Amino acid sequence: MLNERYQDRPGDARFYVCPSTVKAGDFVLVGGVLPAVAVDDYNSRTGGTTFRLAGTFFGTVIAATVVSPITGSAVKQGDKLYATGTTDNTTGMITGLTISKASGGVPVGTYDDGAGITSGATDTAAPIKLRESAA
Repeated sequence: MLNERYQDRPGDARFYVCPSTVKAGDFVLVGGVLPAVAVDDYNSRTGGTTFRLAGTFFGTVIAATVVSPITGSAVKQGDKLYATGTTDNTTGMITGLTISKASGGVPVGTYDDGAGITSGATDTAAPIKLRESAA
């Protein structure tokens, strides 16, 4: 898959109706709460695409507890990551995610690398292990 680092359960994929803006490799929140990564681009014939619900994928992470203005906080292996984005009124899916340590967002997973991210920095290839439950 496009931005996959580790395959936890490759069979853990599911089709969801989604906004037409979704591209392969995009992080989303299904129903506003369940983290997922798009396997393919949106398909106009089906009105959605397939998403992976488990594994570690490369994405953009901001090392901050507040995103605007940035209040930096180094990211270390195992740190919880949260996301905010734009809710699609038709599907309830949240897209265009900003992922950081800002706990006011929806839990998306954990940082999955020993190298860490320096406080205030943005890493565009950060390994993110998806949280596998909406609970």
